[in-house]
Amino acid sequence: MAKPDIRTPFISPTLDPQKLSHFLAVFSSGSFSAAASANGVSQQAVSKSIAKLEEQLGVTLFNRNNLGAQPTRFAESLARRAQTIVAEGRLAAAELAAMRGSGRGYVRIGLGWSFLTRIGPEMIRQFKARHPEVTVSIVTGDSHALYQRLLSGDVEWVASAPLEGVNVPQSLERHPLFVENDLLIMRAGHPLADNPTLDLKKLAEQTWFFSMQLSAQWQRVCNIFLSRGLEPPRNFIDLDSILLVKSMLLSGDGIALLPVSLFDQDFEAPLYAMIPDTSFTVERTAYLAFRENAELQPLARRMMEQFETSWRTNVAETNHKA
Repeated sequence: MAKPDIRTPFISPTLDPQKLSHFLAVFSSGSFSAAASANGVSQQAVSKSIAKLEEQLGVTLFNRNNLGAQPTRFAESLARRAQTIVAEGRLAAAELAAMRGSGRGYVRIGLGWSFLTRIGPEMIRQFKARHPEVTVSIVTGDSHALYQRLLSGDVEWVASAPLEGVNVPQSLERHPLFVENDLLIMRAGHPLADNPTLDLKKLAEQTWFFSMQLSAQWQRVCNIFLSRGLEPPRNFIDLDSILLVKSMLLSGDGIALLPVSLFDQDFEAPLYAMIPDTSFTVERTAYLAFRENAELQPLARRMMEQFETSWRTNVAETNHKA
């Protein structure tokens, strides 16, 4: 007979990853109904999962009120551990899938906007040429959203160029890659494109295209006008789609502050005017990020190797930081 473990009376049973997934969905959304929708289950199923966790752990995880589900300090603590447990489960399943027969598998990564024109497409083409049977999934967006996906295990690694001040979770490890610049962008032939001096008053009268996901960037733009005694632009459109921003720039006299790398395609160069060395210019560092102490599945490592080749090929060596 096996010797009993004296710790057994003091240790709760192993936490169910599915219940933890429900918990994390409620924790992030603040709503049982939203969590149910995100997980494709009934609200009753989510409620049962949370109740079971609370019973198992002997604590209250959420205070239910008219504002939704407010996490307690116990929920705050559990969330940090739960993200790791759920993420490892997803990545373990992906690694086993990759090990099944003849190179079949699945890999999912996150790319920021700076990587969508040249670096990302070249990486994907080269990777698929070597691994044609592997399913590749790419998530795009701003750095904050991508880092959250990375923490949850939804993606295996992220390449992005975050703005200064973006919160970087301590459990993420980042390696600097290169310097990226955001410049004022407008269509070629725009009335302000060939102006030797930047007329801030006329700039303020333009329509600005911005993503409010980058609210700190927009606040910086507004502060530049205010510091010159001018009212910030009143006419702006909140657009999260980079493709839509580029199309809107071509269809009128709007202005945007965007990464230069988004206009790397040769056929696009004559279509846009970029205004360098202004007070609006922003320099950012691009990083490769992954979860600290996490083991990447083999296919993710191979894609990372291809990514390394791609960015070094497409970024001028003078901008390299790695």
